[in-house]
Amino acid sequence: MNRIRWTALLTITLALLMLLRGGGIARACPNCKEAVSLQSGEASNLASGYNWSVIFMIAVPFSMMGTGALAICRAARRGSLPEL
Repeated sequence: MNRIRWTALLTITLALLMLLRGGGIARACPNCKEAVSLQSGEASNLASGYNWSVIFMIAVPFSMMGTGALAICRAARRGSLPEL
C-alpha cells in the first residue's frame, strides 16, 4: 500500500510540474500563419478544410475498429471462430 501511495504522489507531482512548466507561447504552423493573412472568404474555406480533415482523421480509426469488432461478434455468434 505504501508503494502505491508513493507512485500516486510521484505521478501527481510530475503531472503538476508538467502543467505549470509546460505552458509556453503557442506558435502557429506555417499553414495557420498563412491562413490569417488570406482574405476572409479564402480563410473560411481553409478553416473548413482543416475542420473536415480533423473529423475524418478521428472518425476513420474508430469506424475501422468498430467494423472489426462487428465482424468478430458476428463470427462468434455463428460459431465460426476457432477455439483458442
